[in-house]
Amino acid sequence: MVSFTAIVLDRLRKRDNRIDALANAVLEWWDDEALRQAALLDQKGSAGKQLAGVTIGVKANIDVAGVQTNAGSRVLLESPPAIHDAPIVGQLRQAGAILLAQTNMVEFAYGALGTNPTFGTPLSPLFPGENRVSGGSSSGAAVTVALGIVDAAIGTDTAGSVRIPAACCGTVGFKPTQGRYSEVGIIPLAPTLDTAGFLATDVATVSRLDAAATKTIYHGTAPPRIDELYFVVPRGFIEAIRCDAAILEIFDAAIEALRQAGAQIDERDMSYLLDPGVAARAGSVASVEAYSWHSALLARNVREYDPRVAPRIAAGADASASAYFSARRSLSVFADRYAGDVAEAAAILTPTIPTRPPRLEDLSDDDQYSAESSRIISLTEFANCINVPSLSLPLGKGTGAASILITGLHGKDIRLLETGRAVEALINKMAS
Repeated sequence: MVSFTAIVLDRLRKRDNRIDALANAVLEWWDDEALRQAALLDQKGSAGKQLAGVTIGVKANIDVAGVQTNAGSRVLLESPPAIHDAPIVGQLRQAGAILLAQTNMVEFAYGALGTNPTFGTPLSPLFPGENRVSGGSSSGAAVTVALGIVDAAIGTDTAGSVRIPAACCGTVGFKPTQGRYSEVGIIPLAPTLDTAGFLATDVATVSRLDAAATKTIYHGTAPPRIDELYFVVPRGFIEAIRCDAAILEIFDAAIEALRQAGAQIDERDMSYLLDPGVAARAGSVASVEAYSWHSALLARNVREYDPRVAPRIAAGADASASAYFSARRSLSVFADRYAGDVAEAAAILTPTIPTRPPRLEDLSDDDQYSAESSRIISLTEFANCINVPSLSLPLGKGTGAASILITGLHGKDIRLLETGRAVEALINKMAS
């Protein structure tokens, strides 16, 4: 018989043994509450609870009852604790998940590299001794999953903030179609681009989390066969990004393995996938929407903000309304074009990130920081801009941050996750 208390105690021992690697990844541990949740499962049983015993980290911009939601910022350190769980947290808790930690993040989720000058910057466990960042903004979430301290974590994704740290740390990362999960109880960055998402050790765990979050049941049926799947590789888009040769070589080996296993692979240009991100920046979509939430806080506490975050939010005050709405119209056009181009495919396939995560010391210069930030989101941001689900899978041990990004069609999240399970099985077979 499974002892859920023993599961939690094992995770706490593992935490204590990996405390150096966990540096800056967690803002608050919930040992007593986790043991209480585990004891209740042991006493009352786990029947009907599809996440029973699954240990969870929660990003610091998501409400957990009794915990301060500080979004990784000094600005909110005087705010009261949350009264209620965010619905997505409550649904996982109701399904038997055990909440273990509040995870660190880039302040207010406005950054893709994982840096945080207030609470410290977590480092990627994939590169011990190299001081490489964990990616962001769900930085601590990725580190805690990668180290096996939690089975999964709830993050948020606005331009890649779940999938980028997943790639940087070697975990699975899932961004759903926006609207699939409730946004209530989550501090927003850019509401038309944001969504909660999950990081986990494997796709099956993500599927279980997704089922709990949508109040459905995950049955774990066999995934589709690889030789039944049709993929599009947007080669012109990938080439325009200029991925590092090592990343591209591992990605292309995975594509060839899919082809050899019977998958139909159609290579196309699709370099227009660069354009949604360009349009969103031209219309200042993220900064306009962020400013609408932050304007009063900035007026009172601008000096308390991360100096690399405040100016980007404040820029929204001066943005043109016509440019903003023009960008939103353009993104709708791009979404329609993408849907038409890949309507018959299971997904499109790209690398998740074009390069290894940078070393922390290389980000001290603001211009270098900005360049690295722009580069690391270059393959992920279009999915938020056109609102399609996207799943990042690591490409095996010893491949560093090389991952494959599987991006599907609007609303076809289950189809994407099932496709991801099939691709994951092939990757695991390649690695064995």
